[in-house]
Amino acid sequence: MQSQIGNFVTPEQFKGRTGLQIFVDRFCREGTPPEPIQGRILKDWKDTIPNWKPDTNGVYQNDYFYGGNLKGITAKLEYIKENGFNLIYLNPIGVSETSHHYEPTDQLQIDPWIGTWGDFRELCNEAHKRDILIVVDLVFNHMGVKSPIFKDALNPSSKYHNWFEWKNGKPVFWGGFDNMPQCNKYDSAYQEYACSVAAYYIKMGADGIRLDLGENFPYEFMVKFRKEVKKLNPEVLIVSEMWGLDNHRTVPQLDGMQVDSVMNYPLGDAIIRWVRFCNNLHFEYIFGEILKYCKQADEVLWNHLDTHDTPRVINLLVGDGILQDPYKGACWDIEAPWRHDGWFDTYGFRKWEFEHDCIDMKEARKSLIMASTIQYFMPGIPIVFAGTEVGVTGYKDPFNRKPYPWDNPDVEILRHYRKLGELRSSNREFFSEAGEIRVKASNWNLEITRKNSFGEMTLNIARDSGEVKIEKI
Repeated sequence: MQSQIGNFVTPEQFKGRTGLQIFVDRFCREGTPPEPIQGRILKDWKDTIPNWKPDTNGVYQNDYFYGGNLKGITAKLEYIKENGFNLIYLNPIGVSETSHHYEPTDQLQIDPWIGTWGDFRELCNEAHKRDILIVVDLVFNHMGVKSPIFKDALNPSSKYHNWFEWKNGKPVFWGGFDNMPQCNKYDSAYQEYACSVAAYYIKMGADGIRLDLGENFPYEFMVKFRKEVKKLNPEVLIVSEMWGLDNHRTVPQLDGMQVDSVMNYPLGDAIIRWVRFCNNLHFEYIFGEILKYCKQADEVLWNHLDTHDTPRVINLLVGDGILQDPYKGACWDIEAPWRHDGWFDTYGFRKWEFEHDCIDMKEARKSLIMASTIQYFMPGIPIVFAGTEVGVTGYKDPFNRKPYPWDNPDVEILRHYRKLGELRSSNREFFSEAGEIRVKASNWNLEITRKNSFGEMTLNIARDSGEVKIEKI
């Protein structure tokens, strides 16, 4: 059954859930170490220091792996459930040259170190038995240079040639990365290909699709993609990666014709800036803008405090170098000191990240408790980057992508997240409905009241003491 406001319908099965984002290579490895693959380095799980320096050619590679796999996630489903998560968002799992898998060689094949389609189906089946939904991350903005499709497309007479963007006969690379040729998302044949890839993942058991760099996709692509996916299963959730406010776009994507949800980065930025810098005006403004979204969208917004693309929230809350002024960018836009007249000092930035990842965990726990409680209380779906709930720290890639600390979790932080999970699971109907919401924010106190057909709750936070209270009314 689905709710509807106007023509905008979002999947009912996702509402009120709590999500865990899993970077598969770094979560858990079940079974023996994978067979060697040329060009890949397999690190020991307990070696948490990233290979952050360049190789002998000055290139920063993403060629080191830890061997986390789908079987490892399946083995930890009970643990995931115990921690209050009933939604798993998987970073890409297709064949790729890099550990992050955002440089897809073939998304219709699973990376051999991650597993097989049989492993994926088993994960989905076992997750569904536990009322856990699976969302996969698909990359249609670009491909990897070693993709057979791109190699064929280099021939102007290839049927794939128009699947890519060209300038003066040369491929256009996304973001200037010479290993990621950009796809032509206006081409109808390419749109059909993207829809077929999504259809295959859904056939294999996926419940939702997250579109990497989805905010860059044209309206025509999004409309066709939604139409074809919803034909297969109207309960599939479609999420767009978006860093700004959707209602500030020239063509918003939450219009009932494109996506169901977006990654709600602005909310995470506002939460962190209130907890860390007392910025109540920024919090009130951002939240006010988000409340202008359709309630159907509000109920399935992905609310993040951190992801694989930002520093860990602990670093954002108490680490050095975090940007305070919202007029200069998001709080995680910390690279400015290393930008010099058109070039970026990657080594200097990574060296700084390495040297400054020393966190006062006592202060961090206090701040994280406040920030995560706000995150869990807001309308939408809180998404936790796996490891944050056990105290993993780190600035940006590669330091935020450390392997999961199975032998050394921060039990105090984990206990807190479990309590938050219990709050949402025991009041799922309440948290599934956006309803009415009121916010009173000052520099030192925050009061949020939610009221809907299932009841009323108020969250009160005293920032100076860190005291957090949730009251049912």
